Amino acid sequence: MESRNLSYHDAIKTIFVHIFLPRYKVPLELKAIVSRVVCPLLSKVGVYRNTNFQYQLWDRDCVYQKQMMPRLSLYGWFLLSLILPQIINGFNVLFMGPFPAPSHWLWLEHFQKDLLKRGHHVTSVNNFPAKQPHPNLTEIIIDPKFDIPYYCKYKILCLLQPNLINFTFSMCTIVPKAHIFTMRFASDFQNLQLWWHVGMTTSEHALNDPKIKKLIASKDYKFDLLILEQFFHESFLMFAHKFQCPIVTIGTMGYADNMDHNMGLITPWSIIPHLVLPHTDRMTFSQRAYNTYLSLYDSLMRKWVYIPKMQAMAEKHFGPFIEGPLPSVKDLERNISLMLINSHRSVDLPRPSMPGLIDVGGAHIMPARPLPTELQTFLDDASQGVVYFSLGSYMKSTDMPAERTATILQAFSQLKQKVLWKYENDTIGSLPSNIMIQKWLPQNDILAHRNVKLFITHGGIFGTQEGIHWGIPMLCIPLYGDQHRNSIKAVRGGYARSLVFSQMSSEDLVNNINLLINDPQYKRKAVEVSNKFRDNPIHPLKEASYWIEYIVRHKGAPHLKSYGAHIPLYQYLLLDVFACALLVVLVAIWLPWRLIKFLKKLGSKESNGRLQKLKKN
Repeated sequence: MESRNLSYHDAIKTIFVHIFLPRYKVPLELKAIVSRVVCPLLSKVGVYRNTNFQYQLWDRDCVYQKQMMPRLSLYGWFLLSLILPQIINGFNVLFMGPFPAPSHWLWLEHFQKDLLKRGHHVTSVNNFPAKQPHPNLTEIIIDPKFDIPYYCKYKILCLLQPNLINFTFSMCTIVPKAHIFTMRFASDFQNLQLWWHVGMTTSEHALNDPKIKKLIASKDYKFDLLILEQFFHESFLMFAHKFQCPIVTIGTMGYADNMDHNMGLITPWSIIPHLVLPHTDRMTFSQRAYNTYLSLYDSLMRKWVYIPKMQAMAEKHFGPFIEGPLPSVKDLERNISLMLINSHRSVDLPRPSMPGLIDVGGAHIMPARPLPTELQTFLDDASQGVVYFSLGSYMKSTDMPAERTATILQAFSQLKQKVLWKYENDTIGSLPSNIMIQKWLPQNDILAHRNVKLFITHGGIFGTQEGIHWGIPMLCIPLYGDQHRNSIKAVRGGYARSLVFSQMSSEDLVNNINLLINDPQYKRKAVEVSNKFRDNPIHPLKEASYWIEYIVRHKGAPHLKSYGAHIPLYQYLLLDVFACALLVVLVAIWLPWRLIKFLKKLGSKESNGRLQKLKKN
């Protein structure tokens, strides 16, 4: 699939010939452009004169039946001159989101859609087919997707091994999803091992898909850019080597130490907590010690265990189809041109940065759209306000233990507010009159409604960002992964409270809901952080698209990369310079000392010789 690199002059000439010569076959690069964009637009605005203009679309080919020779008006040529530069300069992008969580793809798809709006062609490798086809979108769907909705939590049998090098991912056993609701917070080390294991298994599953194998083996594809979700799928970076294109990654969960390293930074563990930790930059001694221990463990495990496994996976799947030796996955990481990070200065800690690290937190949040009539009426009629409850797109309320569902229903029935609950069944038994349940709800549009007073959430990063954007106080009930970190940060921010799912009672729920709604400090803090979150010079999605195009325009933009990503640690920390300086100091001290000692010894010998001569005489 070649990039559409037609010149502006060639495109005008091709469309001119296509318009004036009947049944002229358009080159592949312009089939979709002419058939789906130019022809309907020109026909709709009436730029043709004296023509009976029809077209049909068969397999993306335009066939025109011309009754009279059309004449393009001056307005038509002017319109072409405006739209063609935006159309023909599109890039060919390989967009990869192999992780099968719906929430991840719902976020990533915003970046893909914006690229399509800008006229780029996107070949998308993911687990979820687009709801609406697009002429510039080619999909490679991983099918069947990894069964993570049913087996998404991995319990690490051994928390810490005496010998880190001997750690293997076979130590993990699978726990059904329903068990997550009865679990307590896992250790930070277990969370790290969970992510590594999920990354390994989902990557292997995706690379074994026949359609992806065909993409790896193909020789007729060409891409200007690889965009990859940065979520433990490093073996997929080998696609950039195969297609000889620059890399942009999208960090779903926020900053991690390895992102800093690959951009030429060393994370200052004294003020920057590890990704899984909820600490501030004002850590106590014990917090700094633990943060150092965890961060060092992460770094060593990535270097000596996790990345070598990703390297072996890449060599297994790419080696037979690429001539010559494969680069190391670590080198490919260092060559990432741009990282788009799901972070925002209003809620995340300030940290050292590089030009290739761009914050795009809130990129998925759009202006509210009209709600379905039933929902709109339900919200409008809520004179006491609405409590919105959702566990996200990943965990389902229907998987909750029956006693937990009963506890929640009992609590909601005591509220004077209406409750809107994302519940994945049509019925839930005896439903109180103030509760509405639906299988799927437009969360962003609901949170934007003036009558929504509280958001009960599991603490996922995308949902909490939406709650922050719309200034809604939150009651967090975290279950696993980064949800605990996100919930603690929200509570510390003063606009949320938190409960433990397995321990909460209906009384706890009612008390916390009433406190969050009736105490004005929570709403005040929510509005305060919302104002900061919204205060951006440009929408994060538009900024992301600008930098993506910037990377392609400037052939990977190597000028954005610090050479610090490529030098060894001892050079980065100037240990060789300090060692040399120390050596010079030591030599500068030692040589005079030795010289003085030698001269003293020599003088002593001469004195002794003279004394002996005097004695003999």
